[in-house]
Amino acid sequence: MSKHLSPTQMNGYLKLGDVIIPGDREFPSFSQSGLFVYSDRIFDYVPKQDLEDLKLLFTLLAFLPKVAIRLMIAIIENDQYFPNVVASLLRMMSVGLKGLVFTPYYTVLNDPKGISQKIQDQLDWSTSINTSHLSPQQELDMKAEQIFSKAKEAQKAVSTLSVEQRVNVLHSVKKWILDHQEEIITQVQKEAKKSKSDILFSEIFGVLDHLDFLIKTSKKSLSDKKVKTPIALMGKSSKVYYEPLGTTLVISPWNYPFYQALVPITTSFVAGNATVYKPSEITPLEGLVEKCLEASSFPENSVQIAYGDGQIGQELIKQRPDKIFFTGSVGTGKKIMAQASENLIPVELELGGKDPMIVFDDVNVDRAVAGALWGGLTNAGQSCTSVEFLYVQKSIYEEFKNKLVTQAKKVVQKVDNDGDSDIGEMTSPQQILIVKDLLEDALAKGAKALTGEDWDRQSGKIPPIILEGITDEMRIYREEVFGPIIPILSFESEDEVIRRANDTDFGLSASVWSADLKRCDRVARALKTGNISINNVMLSEGNHYLPFGGVKDSGFGRIKGEFGLHGFSNVKAILVDKNSSTIEVNWYPYTSEKYRLFVGMCKGLFTGTIGSFIQFALTGMKLEGYANKVGKKGRGA
Repeated sequence: MSKHLSPTQMNGYLKLGDVIIPGDREFPSFSQSGLFVYSDRIFDYVPKQDLEDLKLLFTLLAFLPKVAIRLMIAIIENDQYFPNVVASLLRMMSVGLKGLVFTPYYTVLNDPKGISQKIQDQLDWSTSINTSHLSPQQELDMKAEQIFSKAKEAQKAVSTLSVEQRVNVLHSVKKWILDHQEEIITQVQKEAKKSKSDILFSEIFGVLDHLDFLIKTSKKSLSDKKVKTPIALMGKSSKVYYEPLGTTLVISPWNYPFYQALVPITTSFVAGNATVYKPSEITPLEGLVEKCLEASSFPENSVQIAYGDGQIGQELIKQRPDKIFFTGSVGTGKKIMAQASENLIPVELELGGKDPMIVFDDVNVDRAVAGALWGGLTNAGQSCTSVEFLYVQKSIYEEFKNKLVTQAKKVVQKVDNDGDSDIGEMTSPQQILIVKDLLEDALAKGAKALTGEDWDRQSGKIPPIILEGITDEMRIYREEVFGPIIPILSFESEDEVIRRANDTDFGLSASVWSADLKRCDRVARALKTGNISINNVMLSEGNHYLPFGGVKDSGFGRIKGEFGLHGFSNVKAILVDKNSSTIEVNWYPYTSEKYRLFVGMCKGLFTGTIGSFIQFALTGMKLEGYANKVGKKGRGA
């Protein structure tokens, strides 16, 4: 984020840079490289009036199509067709504009510290303060304080924007993503080791679909809402306001780094909040989210990004955000909740899952097998809603198992460059060890691997593993795998599978498969979980109009849907009365006569018959008259 240019002005500057340096196979374009972060070093020395003129130019360029900017540059460069005085001015303009682009570009390209560090220096925290005398802990404290100071100041501006103005920003986010899909996929793949198609379907499409939901529904969902006022409060009206919370803290995991950044950030923003975002240190996507937000004209400093591990997360919580939204492991979620409780900071937790897929014997077996493979293996099984228990009814178990094994062996696994791969590799080295330990524990206690026997227990390229013979003595029966292992089990009755599926500390998601939709609904209601897909898998979270969240150790709170927008809002209840002379019946003084009349009014209002309602009306009028008399004249009236 530039200290001299607004997001709109920066957008114009980037357009100019891309026209002058469009990039090629060897060098990135001006905006794609992220090298423009050193432009502030130039602007620091530009005279004030000249800088104001440049800002005006950049603002104009922001609203011009690139073809118009190319035409402008072409005119400037063909100075030989103009009189000498004009030609001299055009040459000076050409040198000046190109200097603003080439100087930071080639300065940073030749800097041995590297591009990533440059982006970090500019986007992380202020470097103007001398911290050489501070301890590492003191530096973290200062960094966290600076981040929240900027965000809280920016929140004042964000909260003054109308919902329509915030939604307009989301249109530009959507356009930037559509224009930079390959750039996003390349960086996510580099850090997360996914297949390209996996990133396209789960992260790019998922974010775009979410933005579409916000664009279409935010105004209605966040508008003031009239609600019913009971007859006992006749003459009054009631409504609900959805107001910004303030400054929110979003802490995201490593498994879907782009999706888990943009979905909560944009939800928080459209609800009127500034956001401090801390990505996982494993997949930080340094510079990518910043480029998206800057190009999309987010208000300056309205989204602050804090890079680092759990230590910076703890320091950020100490700054007392108005809400914490965390997605990650149960253990970390409990630590965050404990720290947040010290200052009563509201917390929303999206944690792990142990999701069952329940397949009855009247399904289309081939389709259910395909669903089970995708549900268990997408993102190499590194999803909180992936299939971790595959329950298949006994009468079709052998057929289902054999087809599942056959198809699992056909899954293409590689970190590809052309979209021709089903799954990639594991992202986190620590998660490889967790999968290894769970698998070896299960095998040692009698489980059998039907596929993936050749895995060396070290490589992140863990092949699909179909595991049979799971018992409740095995750790894998209780603990989340978060890897490409699908345990397959048989069951006989509906009651049995419901009992077994509910026998877990988790409750995030599940799927139920049957031609009998009444049975599907019956089982869905009986499962203790936050989300159910019927005759599909991991799809309830694919509808952004539905809320998403879990129960039990899977967390609490809901993201997405109208519930998600309200979760990032202060839901304020308003009751309006007239400025009348009426004394309310429940106000002092309390007397024996008021008590007697109020007993009769309660009986008449809540008994539920026509006669009792008439009694309520008559008693209510007497009570109101009496209450006004004693309220105005005193107890002895």
